Amino acid sequence: MTLRESFTAINARFHLVGVYTLVELFLRFAVHWSRDDPAGLPLVLAALILFFTTYCGILGMVYQAAAGRPQHAAVRWAGALFLPLVWLSIKIDLIVYGMTALAAAVYQGAWDAGAPFDKALEAVVFWAFPFLGFGTQALALYSTPLCVLSRTRGEWRPNIREGLRFFRSCSSESRRLLLVLLVMMAAGGALHYAQGPDGSKAPPGYPEGLVLFVNSYLALVVFFAATRVVLARPAAGHGEILPDTGTAAPGPPA
Repeated sequence: MTLRESFTAINARFHLVGVYTLVELFLRFAVHWSRDDPAGLPLVLAALILFFTTYCGILGMVYQAAAGRPQHAAVRWAGALFLPLVWLSIKIDLIVYGMTALAAAVYQGAWDAGAPFDKALEAVVFWAFPFLGFGTQALALYSTPLCVLSRTRGEWRPNIREGLRFFRSCSSESRRLLLVLLVMMAAGGALHYAQGPDGSKAPPGYPEGLVLFVNSYLALVVFFAATRVVLARPAAGHGEILPDTGTAAPGPPA
């Protein structure tokens, strides 16, 4: 597997990058429009559901391209992957932001004991935000294609734990993919610090739209490459090796 193959594959499906970026922007606008207004909660919830549904459909399309399997509709993938991928995202966020809350407690106790905890947490989240995003993406790197694989097989697997094992067993591939994630972190981090602590309160502008577009593109490239790595290695707990092409596993459940 080479990154060149992954870039070529996503370039051939470039419309998916545009759709991915648009739903991210819509979610960002919905959060901005509804800020501090309880009446806007339904809009945010609808935007969040739309984002995750579209995200699942796009990942399903990229997964089947990486696996060389027959093409299924994005709607079918969205329905099959919505709950598994949402649950995976919740678990990853609990890990990352649980550690962040612990860091905020340490920061408050050691350097700013008089400040309320929410202020300490806000300060830690602002300065660590790009690194939190990198940690989230690193945990999702292999666990996401493993989650899709588990769904197509109709089985439960500890995807995060198994995903971490791939970093050790596929170190050369992982270094290349982590380098792409670092580029994404640098682009998003530069924008984040340039906007300042109140940047999220402003409506998204052209620079933010451009960063979202670039990072959406790179995220799909990384997912395609990680899927190829997962399918080219023996599946944990199974003696089989899934080939790079062909219908190695059944399609998404109906």
